[in-house]
Amino acid sequence: MNFDYSEMQQMLLDSAERLMKERGQVEKWRERRHIDNGLDADGWAQFAELGWLMLPIPEEAGGLGGTMEDVALLNIALGKGLATEPYINSVVLCAHILAQAGGAQEALLGGIAGGEALVALAHAEIGDRYDIDTPRATTAVHDGNGYRIDGAKSVIFDAPSATHFIVSADLADAGTSLFVVDAGAAGLGLSSYPLVDGTRAADLRFEGVTVDADALLASGAEATDLLFAATDRAAIAAVAQAVGSMEACLDLCSAYMKERKQFGQPIGNFQSLQHMIVDMLVATHQSRSALYGALASLDGEAQARIRAISAAKVVMGEASQLVMRHGVQIHGGYGVTDEYAISHHYRRLLSLEKAYGDIEYHVARLAAAHH
Repeated sequence: MNFDYSEMQQMLLDSAERLMKERGQVEKWRERRHIDNGLDADGWAQFAELGWLMLPIPEEAGGLGGTMEDVALLNIALGKGLATEPYINSVVLCAHILAQAGGAQEALLGGIAGGEALVALAHAEIGDRYDIDTPRATTAVHDGNGYRIDGAKSVIFDAPSATHFIVSADLADAGTSLFVVDAGAAGLGLSSYPLVDGTRAADLRFEGVTVDADALLASGAEATDLLFAATDRAAIAAVAQAVGSMEACLDLCSAYMKERKQFGQPIGNFQSLQHMIVDMLVATHQSRSALYGALASLDGEAQARIRAISAAKVVMGEASQLVMRHGVQIHGGYGVTDEYAISHHYRRLLSLEKAYGDIEYHVARLAAAHH
């Protein structure tokens, strides 16, 4: 694996760090909390102008054909900047499904690349524990020249700002199938709520939602394989954002330990706090190494890919818990206030640990992959 950035990657990193710095982390975080659907439209337009929404989309579909290394690099910068835009769900996860499925719905990729379309995956149902290959209670039946969908979905990330959903449903004689559904479709109900990091999710209800025949993306094993591959990519992007967030926590804590004084001296002189910052540094570096391991295995043999990606998610999850605990403790009471960025990184890291499989899920997946 080449650890040197290409010219394009360096330009990407420079533009991402510049924009994240210009827009202000905590200020932008607070603004987004007051937006009904959670999406900062102006910020998303800037992502589009900079070409970030095109990055992983194939060139033939209007994208840049970037690699997952490029995507990870960008997401590290987004994590440092406390960005909570629906980049992972729409641009990494759903765009991969659409690109691989092909067909009439592939045109939707152009909308994602241009920022006009936002797509969310509607797969989870009540009682799921990150299940991907278990049968869906949501059903689809043939209806004239198309399909009728009935059922419910739970905790769908970024649903309030989505223009389209990729919906999984059980189709008779075909098993789990994936459909593209317009967010404004008749019979589709949405109950939205904020998550701990200020992003929005929603529970969805499908009551006789009808779609055309070309809304079907994939069925059976093909659909399941697409879901596994896409969520693996999303998990890598989530690890990358967490690495960026942890690195930002390190910078914040290091600066605070030099600035904050007690007993007439900077608190950074106290050995116990020095040990804490070293533990944070080691945990963050371990997460970045695990991220590199996941990226290196992405296109390799299936079991090796599963082991590397789940290991990266476990390492990141445990590291982020240590970093956020120490980060808040070093800041004392300030660490839990809305004014200090460390409290917002705490919330963001909590969310990223749960996204696309938490520690418990990936430990079990890792163990199964070794048998």
